[in-house]
Amino acid sequence: MYRPAFAYQNTTRFWTFILFLIPLLSLWGQDVSEQTKPLFREDQFYVGVSFMLLQTNQDQFDPLGLSRHFQWGFVRDIPLNDSGKLASAVGLGMSFERYNTNLERSLDEFNKASYSFNSATSSPLFFSVHSLELPLSIRWRNATPESFAFWRVYGGVSLRWNYYNKLMQDKEQIRNIEDLNPFGTVAHLSFGYNTWNFYIAYHLSPFFNTDSISTGSIPFELNPIKIGLIFYIL
Repeated sequence: MYRPAFAYQNTTRFWTFILFLIPLLSLWGQDVSEQTKPLFREDQFYVGVSFMLLQTNQDQFDPLGLSRHFQWGFVRDIPLNDSGKLASAVGLGMSFERYNTNLERSLDEFNKASYSFNSATSSPLFFSVHSLELPLSIRWRNATPESFAFWRVYGGVSLRWNYYNKLMQDKEQIRNIEDLNPFGTVAHLSFGYNTWNFYIAYHLSPFFNTDSISTGSIPFELNPIKIGLIFYIL
């Protein structure tokens, strides 16, 4: 499938940023460890599941079912004080989102996407989005080197590359449409005790790519709020 030059340039810049940032944070974490000699480090795998509340600017929108989100990955812990109770973290993960909507997609005379709302008898339109994520966070926990069960509060942002998407309605499926933004940022907060933790997240970036949307389309925006659970595994 043909991709415009700006999409290629954005992808290149994204990966250049990631490849530069990860070694830099790892080296900084080593320097902090040498200076403060923290007692322990909480490197962790994580897996999470959430449902999504879809906020919009249009009263006619109907989610038509439960939209959901799955995520998994690994985070590298970087202690910031001697006790190890305050830390930062950088990670790498993946996520999957499925949006259920009463939207209907069509193309205008310039081959740009136009969205309208379905009637009550029409089939729902589904978006599914696969993303590669770079989570960055500040972490507090009342942990000790001997304890594997403790209270925690982690908050930060995740930089996302939405590398694959699919639109489905009735029996029609369209892959890698350019209507959706290829990059985004998500603010997230998790808190809880031991393995079980509540998870809340909010998308800071627009869902749709306005450059690919028709000027005759409904000025529609989608702002998901994710609420669920995330499990941290040492």
